[in-house]
Amino acid sequence: MERYLQIGKINLKHNILPHLLVTAALLCLSPLVLGVSNLEAPDTAKVLEMYVALTGIILLTPVFLPEQNKDLRDLVYAKYMRASSVYAVRIAEAILAMGIFLGVYVWMLCYNNCEMDVLRYYGGTLAEMLFLGGLGVLCYGLADNLVIGYMVPVFYYIVAMGSGAKYLKMLYPFSMAAGSYEEKIYLLIAGIVMIAAGTALRSRRG
Repeated sequence: MERYLQIGKINLKHNILPHLLVTAALLCLSPLVLGVSNLEAPDTAKVLEMYVALTGIILLTPVFLPEQNKDLRDLVYAKYMRASSVYAVRIAEAILAMGIFLGVYVWMLCYNNCEMDVLRYYGGTLAEMLFLGGLGVLCYGLADNLVIGYMVPVFYYIVAMGSGAKYLKMLYPFSMAAGSYEEKIYLLIAGIVMIAAGTALRSRRG
């Protein structure tokens, strides 16, 4: 257990901290660009699905970023602990941060008298965050390129904003605003699968 805690501390200090700060800044700025008071349920869902969920890309996608430095990558793969275990700790830390940020934001919306089913909206938004972030992790693992890891989920988001409901079907990310929750289950499953696949692919590169 001590090894995993040490990995988490190193990740917090040298990798995830800037992404945590960017996420916090984006969420703090949201009242300047969005309405976050006295929203009806569909509008609350839009804020969560179309803005807050994007932070999943910021926090999850760069899980392999330290290994962009080849010397550090060689060191990670040469250690007595498997690279997949190192990535798993980083992913767990990112998901924990996502959950905390989302929880604080949902509390803020409730405090500002926004209508919502708290548990369903929290779970649905977290599922979308895992899906978008998982897509970034998978593409980063495939291409070994952080830019591609960011671009693909952003492109998916843009497509979804257009005619996504027609073409994306059960993987449409903005379904809560339309009153449908079933899609979130598929997003959650797909997100977990992509995170696992991306981690496995990246671990094999060692």
